Amino acid sequence: MKKQCVAMAGTYLRGLLLLLITLMASVGKTPLDFNATDWHLILNGLWASGVPVLMRLLNPKDQGYGISQKKE
Repeated sequence: MKKQCVAMAGTYLRGLLLLLITLMASVGKTPLDFNATDWHLILNGLWASGVPVLMRLLNPKDQGYGISQKKE
């Protein structure tokens, strides 16, 4: 079970990092110059980066932590 939790956290963190870097680059400003709209866009990345984790979790054929994976 711990192995699956580490795998899920890794998937989430990779997605979060990639999404936040992409969003910050698309805004075109440094974080110190962001306005409320820019921060709203970045914060939406927090929940959006959880989508790949949810997709893998619900996939019964996923080797890492799919829904039909045997409990360890």
